[in-house]
Amino acid sequence: MISEAMAGASALKTAFDMAKALKDISDATIRNAAVIELQEKILSAQEAQFALVKRVDELEKQVTSFEGKRSQMQRYQLKDYGAGSFAYELKESDANGEPIHRACAACYQQGHVSILQFSHNSNGQDWYDCKQCKNNQHFGARIPYRSHYSGGSDF
Repeated sequence: MISEAMAGASALKTAFDMAKALKDISDATIRNAAVIELQEKILSAQEAQFALVKRVDELEKQVTSFEGKRSQMQRYQLKDYGAGSFAYELKESDANGEPIHRACAACYQQGHVSILQFSHNSNGQDWYDCKQCKNNQHFGARIPYRSHYSGGSDF
């Protein structure tokens, strides 16, 4: 982007210098050639300016996208659900009418929010699926099965 700006500035300076020299040229052929060269320099400067304007527009769109994403990500906080299970949970203060939900920690670390979907309950643990990364995760402490016929031992 800096090289484009320098090229545009250089083309404009050359065009200005050529315009000053045109007033002293008396030969029509030489003057016409100088005018054509001047027009080429002006066109080159305009092209450089257009490229810069386009690049600035692209960068502004990226910044807006990053700011929106950052704002979305800051709505969640990491929460420990026990038994080594973590997820990001929507902060109640940032819910804005949305139900409180969990987001996949792996996807969050990759820079996007993927809402976990309840799958099933097994042995006292709720299992959730991430549709984005296909992760299946349990939440909460597992309650071991104790048979009252076997004297209370775990299976």
